[in-house]
Amino acid sequence: MLYIGRATSLRSRVASYWGDLRDRQHLAPMVGRVAAVEAAVCASEHEAAWLERNLLECSLPRWNRTAGGQEVAVCIALRGASRAPALKVVHADAVVGADDGQAGVRYFGPYLGGARVRLAAAGLHRVLPLGYAGDGQRGTVADLAQRRGVGSSDRAALVAALTAVLDRD
Repeated sequence: MLYIGRATSLRSRVASYWGDLRDRQHLAPMVGRVAAVEAAVCASEHEAAWLERNLLECSLPRWNRTAGGQEVAVCIALRGASRAPALKVVHADAVVGADDGQAGVRYFGPYLGGARVRLAAAGLHRVLPLGYAGDGQRGTVADLAQRRGVGSSDRAALVAALTAVLDRD
């Protein structure tokens, strides 16, 4: 195996290697060694990213630059049973060894693509503002919680709703 990659258009991706390599002249020796191209069809972009990541972790071909692909594996941490409830994005490596449910934290994922997951978490916070449902809010946070109509009595319902969304119920 020389290289593992993914593309939405396999035809144009493969053609780019046999056309003008421009600033990728370092790939010319690889192209000269290609005997066959093998493709796997995936149901989604996300599935393709996971397949690429798993294949790269098993065997890093000489022409690939990164062992796990371009996307970072992250998890969503939901902390609901605390003074400061929160929905946060954490690196999946940080979750390894962490007990699910430890200190009121539940982890969802892993997901690929930290930027997309952070956008999703920010959207969830806008719709279900768990961060404003803590005990003893003061200052700006208390003012924002009041304006959003959220208090500590809403924490259980917000945690349940976020859990349902993240569990895909």
